[in-house]
Amino acid sequence: MRKTTIVVAALTAGLLFLGWWGWKTHRFTKQGPTELRLALDDKVESLDPAKAYTDDSLLVSAQVLEPLYQYHYLKRPYEVEPLVAEALPLFAESGRVVKIRIKKNIFYHPHKAFGANRRSLKAEDFVVQMKRLALDPLRSPGRSLFSDLILGFDDYSKAVGHDWRRLPQVDLAGIRALDEQTLELRLKKSEPNITYYLALNFLAPVPWEIVEFFNNNLDYAMVGTGPYVYKSYNGLHFDLVRYLGYREDFYPTSGDRYANVQRLLDSGKQRIPFIDKVRFYVTANELDRWEKFFDRGIDILTVPKTFLPKLRDKHGELTPKLRKSGVELKHFPTLANRWLAFNMRDPLLGKNEDLRRAIAFAVDYEKYVQVLSQNTNLRANSILVPGIVGYQPAKAFRFHYDLGAAQEYLKKAGFSDPSRVPEIVYSTRGNQGVNILEAQFIKAQLQALGLKVRIEVLTFSEFLRKGRAGELQFFTDNWLFDYPDGENILQLLVSSNFPGINKSAYANPKVDALYEKLKITTNVDQRNQVVLEMEELIFDDLPWIPLMYESSFVLHYPEIKNFRKSSIIRNYVKYLKREE
Repeated sequence: MRKTTIVVAALTAGLLFLGWWGWKTHRFTKQGPTELRLALDDKVESLDPAKAYTDDSLLVSAQVLEPLYQYHYLKRPYEVEPLVAEALPLFAESGRVVKIRIKKNIFYHPHKAFGANRRSLKAEDFVVQMKRLALDPLRSPGRSLFSDLILGFDDYSKAVGHDWRRLPQVDLAGIRALDEQTLELRLKKSEPNITYYLALNFLAPVPWEIVEFFNNNLDYAMVGTGPYVYKSYNGLHFDLVRYLGYREDFYPTSGDRYANVQRLLDSGKQRIPFIDKVRFYVTANELDRWEKFFDRGIDILTVPKTFLPKLRDKHGELTPKLRKSGVELKHFPTLANRWLAFNMRDPLLGKNEDLRRAIAFAVDYEKYVQVLSQNTNLRANSILVPGIVGYQPAKAFRFHYDLGAAQEYLKKAGFSDPSRVPEIVYSTRGNQGVNILEAQFIKAQLQALGLKVRIEVLTFSEFLRKGRAGELQFFTDNWLFDYPDGENILQLLVSSNFPGINKSAYANPKVDALYEKLKITTNVDQRNQVVLEMEELIFDDLPWIPLMYESSFVLHYPEIKNFRKSSIIRNYVKYLKREE
């Protein structure tokens, strides 16, 4: 009898332990594993951290890959904090030497490339990725950040003969692993934003074993140290699962006023991530995304601009459909600017400043904001956006809607008869409904001046390819800030970035010189003065016409907790919780 009791007790204890272990390891709900379903706006061309640069590709990869630093999820203004680094960088030699200690016992997701071994994160993995960024054949959008900054970076691709197989044999002078946990950067000059750079996806570590296994083609291969493991992509959706070997990490315990008022701190000190499975649907059609959300196929929806009128009735209340569904509607500011752009090498628009000014006075900006955002966005008055140091909210923008002034500038441009102006080709920044609506609006505005406009509808990937090659004539562009500093957007107007991210092919030696000055200026007031000087020169030349500052309306179901949208914090899925 005693033996039976002991056996029963042992079995009971064993079952209790297995139950506790299963809860701790998997943290399943009563309904089983928790799943989060999200939507991507467009096809993802690459997940390679050296190449990924669209919001969709960065959203997927941010759940898997981890750079050295991240932004505190619940604090505004934005605050950089360590992610896989032990602490913020240590600087020496007037900021030209940067040392970073890497946390111990951080492990990569299991992969064939590692064999049966459990591969730990090493400082050398960041060296490998920096070398990859320097390779000409990869054409990384991140190269401009480190060009003329990291010692040896600009000449590295030639040194290896453009051959990725030689990366382990050829040193890059500006980066080295002092030991397994210590990374050192050597810069040509101090860089005020270097910590921001180190928080970017471009510098997510890549082990040499992974580079070699995939022959340096990581477009659809991701092996990281993050809270989620990349499992598959079938053309319709990306699937991720929670990494069971993820280190101990916890939900933040502090935040700003919004975080406190919205009770976003209720999960403080709890271990993350909470969600077990994540699926990203590629849903390019706006109507499909809208309907999929209300069919509960996705849990969080950034409302397409063309659907904003469907949110509220004529009294400003939520529509019956939204009230019945029980969804939550939230409005978030976004670090994003939108503008009209000219190709400055175009023989018509680029070479005729008065014609560009005529167009600048022909746009009804207030109506544009109303049509494109239902007056939920703000008209832009600067290249900077609210939330960026140096932004001046009271600054008066020099262009406004004035058809008479537009006609005068058109005459000065040499076109007393508007019908003699050659056809202008306006290219869309995608083929979504909002892109078509925007194109039709711009066309109507210019036609009221007597100009002929043809709309060229491009997919977003086509827009990027043609824009970076300098093949667009007239277009709308926008920018989601990668880090909260004006330098991040002003790089789009530096001549050395054409061809590339300077889609306007703009070149002004004075602007270039001020940009270089900005990159070495650490005093905040002096940086603001440099930015102001750059803006005035840019508006004199008019490669861009600022339109509006973006914001987002987001719908999500009440069981999704802890959500806070940000344009630069993309690794937010680990903070989300599903409570049925």
